[in-house]
Amino acid sequence: MSQNLKQEVNTVTYMDFNNPNGQTTIQGIRGVSESENVYITASLLGQNSIVQGLIYEGKLLGNGNEGKWHVINFPSTASQIVTNTSCYGPNNGTNGNIQIVGSYKITTSTGGLPSGNLGFYYEGPLDGSGIWTPVTPNGGNTNNVFVHSIMGGIAVGNYDVENDKNGYAFLYDINTKEYTEFKLADSLTNTLYGIWHNGGNSYTITGGYTSPKLGKLSQAFLVDYDSKTKQISNLKSFSYKNETTMSIITHFEGITASSNKGYNLAADWVTINGEGSGASFVYVNRNSDGTFGEANWIDIEFPDSNITSANTVYKNNILGIYVAKNDSGTTTISSYTAKIE
Repeated sequence: MSQNLKQEVNTVTYMDFNNPNGQTTIQGIRGVSESENVYITASLLGQNSIVQGLIYEGKLLGNGNEGKWHVINFPSTASQIVTNTSCYGPNNGTNGNIQIVGSYKITTSTGGLPSGNLGFYYEGPLDGSGIWTPVTPNGGNTNNVFVHSIMGGIAVGNYDVENDKNGYAFLYDINTKEYTEFKLADSLTNTLYGIWHNGGNSYTITGGYTSPKLGKLSQAFLVDYDSKTKQISNLKSFSYKNETTMSIITHFEGITASSNKGYNLAADWVTINGEGSGASFVYVNRNSDGTFGEANWIDIEFPDSNITSANTVYKNNILGIYVAKNDSGTTTISSYTAKIE
């Protein structure tokens, strides 16, 4: 696909993509090393509103029927029963294993109320028999933890604190188990949803933020991160269609490198009046001085849907969910892929 998206009229091909055993919510994707296959992470809503983690390995073809789905859940113990596992970001591990990050919930064996979301990191076979590690930023003083993405030995995510409306972002080094707080200058809330390893100590990370300067607006951002110095550089903010007056919320949900030394991103947005929302495929190039260029936007809307979200991106493919209502009022929630050409 040509990366000069701004100058072209692009076609978008849509396809449902689901596990056949229940409502599927796709949340992450990564190409399998030395293969045409992909790993897709998702959640499966089953009976009694039980949510289980899902991993797909196979080609991005055939509505999800070309590969194999695996149910994978954070393991329960005698005192803590896991009631919900949600898999967000996959990555290639060592020796053919997979790395996964996400969140889970527990209840106690004495019948206590379900916990808030707890974060996890997993590495091992697709059957879940590997090592599960809780991810607990801020010394464990959290109300909810969501670990969204992992690459190059670093995971990124978010947490909040009880009675605090601000959102906090962090990076987690899976080898040292060290947490690094992430906060943009003058920001109120920060979210980290995507990370791309450029090589060596160089990473590019993405998400969204709010600040007093933005007022009621929330913008997406790209920024480079040096894992050795823990410094950021080349920060650039983005709003839908590159005009701040067009949206009150713009957020990047995922990132992948393009073939032209730039990045492809999955974006969600809400219009300035709050009445409209949507999803987009976004391409951002690198300028000659290393900074980020302007964003090129291609809207994603699953045919005949009421709501479409963009949850993750792989090469020139957006993946997410859509909601559709028929004439009788029946609601369908489904995952999809959208290929941009």
